[in-house]
Amino acid sequence: MAQKGILTTADYLPQSEYDRLLECLHEERLYVWEMFCRLAYCCQLRCSDVLGLTWKDVLHRDHFYWKERKTGKTRKIDLNESVQAKFKEMYEHMQKPSLNQPIIYHERKKCAYTSQRVNQKLKEFRYRYKLQIKNFSSHTFRKTFGRMVWEKAGKTDEALLWLRKIFNHSDMRVTEVYIGIQQDEIATVYQMIDFSA
Repeated sequence: MAQKGILTTADYLPQSEYDRLLECLHEERLYVWEMFCRLAYCCQLRCSDVLGLTWKDVLHRDHFYWKERKTGKTRKIDLNESVQAKFKEMYEHMQKPSLNQPIIYHERKKCAYTSQRVNQKLKEFRYRYKLQIKNFSSHTFRKTFGRMVWEKAGKTDEALLWLRKIFNHSDMRVTEVYIGIQQDEIATVYQMIDFSA
C-alpha cells in the first residue's frame, strides 16, 4: 500500500538495466523471478494477470488470448519465435512443471505468489543488483517494454500510436507520460541551469 501523500509511480528500466537484471537472476538460478520479468515485459500484462498465467497458456504457442482482470477486456498477445524459444528454455530450467501450474509459483509453499510478495522481491533485487531505477515495481516492465518500442521505432508518433492501442490509453499524452517521455524532457530543461559562469 502506498503511503499517503507520496507519489509511487513506477519508472521504466533502461534496456541495458533490464538486460542486466535478467542476467543476474539467471546467474543466480532465480528462474521464477527471471520468468516473471520476461512475462511482464513480453506480454505487457499487469502483475495480477502475470500471476494468473499457467505454462499451458504460453508454451509452444505463437499467441494466446487473455482477459485482463483490471479492464475485463480480452487481448490477443503474440509471442514471436525468440520469445517462444526463451519460454521453452525457461520451462526446462524450471524442471518442466505441470502445464496447469501457475508459472510464477512458490515450489516450497505449493502456491502462487501474491502481487505484494512480487513487489517486495523486486525491491530486494533493486538493491542487490544496484539497479539504476528509483521507483521499481511490477508495473516497471510494461513501461520498459513501451520505452523499448518507442526507442527502437525511432521515437516516432507512430510508435506512440501502437503503444496507445496496446496499453488501451485514452490518448497519446497518457502514453507519453506512461513511458516517461515527458519526465525526461522536463529533466533536460532543468539541466540547462548553469551557475558555473
